[in-house]
Amino acid sequence: MNQNIKTNLHNMLTNLVENGTYTGLAVGIVKDDEILFAGEYGTADISTGDAVVPSTLFHQASVSKTFVAMAVMQLVENGVVELDEPLINYLPYFEMEDERYGDITIRQLLSHTSGMPDEEDYAWDRPEFDEQSLERYVKSIAPRKLLTEPGCTFAYSNIGFEILGDVIAKVSGMSFEQYMKENILEPAGMKSSSFLKQEIEANLAAPHVRKADGSEVYVSEVFPYNRAHAPSSTLYTNVEDMCQCMLMHLNQGAENGIYNALKSSSYAEMWKPQASIGEEQESGHIGLSWFLGEHKGIRTLSHSGWDTGFLSDLFILPDNKIAFIVMTNGDYNDLSSVTFPLLDLLRDQ
Repeated sequence: MNQNIKTNLHNMLTNLVENGTYTGLAVGIVKDDEILFAGEYGTADISTGDAVVPSTLFHQASVSKTFVAMAVMQLVENGVVELDEPLINYLPYFEMEDERYGDITIRQLLSHTSGMPDEEDYAWDRPEFDEQSLERYVKSIAPRKLLTEPGCTFAYSNIGFEILGDVIAKVSGMSFEQYMKENILEPAGMKSSSFLKQEIEANLAAPHVRKADGSEVYVSEVFPYNRAHAPSSTLYTNVEDMCQCMLMHLNQGAENGIYNALKSSSYAEMWKPQASIGEEQESGHIGLSWFLGEHKGIRTLSHSGWDTGFLSDLFILPDNKIAFIVMTNGDYNDLSSVTFPLLDLLRDQ
């Protein structure tokens, strides 16, 4: 990426913040084994005027699910989890008001093909903070029914990823957040990141929302945190840490000195189509948590996130050995005015 392109990118991001499209923005781009671009723009909290800086952490929402998939595949490599074994082998207390629940497998949960419904109330306004909250949540879905037969069709489910987080905790003998910190985040060089909000609040961007009439942006009184929904939603990270993670993904398990959470065979499994989602080219199939598609003929692996006051987009162009992350602390505009220009720019790099 030459200096002119970096300058044009910097100007585009600056203009998007200055014209009010976004409150704050953070963008990181990597290629091969180097960071091409890392930039922070705008305001972390309009009530204080604090700027977004390199240490500012953003709530990642559903981009968190890609980290859950890494952890599960790591446990598969270690021989303590099998993708096609029934969930109840790992969580004997799991049950639903539906006789088909015993057929649900780990693979189906990772690929959103378990038939599990989605959550409608994340209780962001009444969060739980104790270590037992995840197990309580998993037990609380007992009265629910499946939408479809397990393994038949794609239906996005945050519930499925809370269940996977509980599996990680139970088979590892650690809390979900501690396993992620010790086995995924810190070894990958993501030393400022956490799934546990209490650890990182000092550097956390505030969530911004817009009044219903569109007249004003303000800091949300409700922060999107609840430990019962940590696996699906609560990774907190910054551009520097995500660049390290993306370099690891581009490495795909190769033995060249970069930390590898997974073997190359696990990446192949994780990025293999599991089911069609019947949508546009950018995300036409689901892998193990990752959306698989293309943009103007370029293959893409991606996941987006959206919660109260935050949006995020993670894209990997595996054939180009390029990846990027876009994060913002406002939920009132989608990220397409950044993501798609970046895709167009980077497909030629």
